[in-house]
Amino acid sequence: MPKQIVPAANLLTPQLGAAAAVSALGFGFASQIWGLWAGAIAGALDANATFKPMAKPASIPATDVDALKTIIRKRSSDHSPKRVEAPVLESHQPAAVENPVQPVVIETAIVSDNLKHISGIGPKLEQVLKGMGIHTYAQIAAWTPEEVAQVDDRLQFEGRILRDDWVGQAAALAEKSKD
Repeated sequence: MPKQIVPAANLLTPQLGAAAAVSALGFGFASQIWGLWAGAIAGALDANATFKPMAKPASIPATDVDALKTIIRKRSSDHSPKRVEAPVLESHQPAAVENPVQPVVIETAIVSDNLKHISGIGPKLEQVLKGMGIHTYAQIAAWTPEEVAQVDDRLQFEGRILRDDWVGQAAALAEKSKD
């Protein structure tokens, strides 16, 4: 090579090296992507060949459903608090003489106590208790420990009825109201 061209050839060396490096990186990257794509296709084909559809679930016989409903109804009635009958005022209206076929009308009035006098019962809780059919001190005073637990569970009080001694307070208030 002539002496004048050697310096010019040295100027091109870095650019040629860079192009070769970029080409090698490009081929490496392209081969990685090709491997990824080919592996995904092979996996999909393999999964498709071994795929077996699931069998449809057998329907539940109606007798099993009826038995299950019976069990659920029984358990839900076991957890509901027992109603304690309150003293009820009754008034009988005589049947009309002109039309003897009409039934006798019986009016019932529920005498409701102010449950807010029991410590721990506010206006909202009083409404909830009356919605459950609890209207008088006598009803609360007559609760058994099982009934206290059922009402406590239903209201989600975590023992508040026992801590506030609703039964004792109700018994004292029922005695006061008799006088």
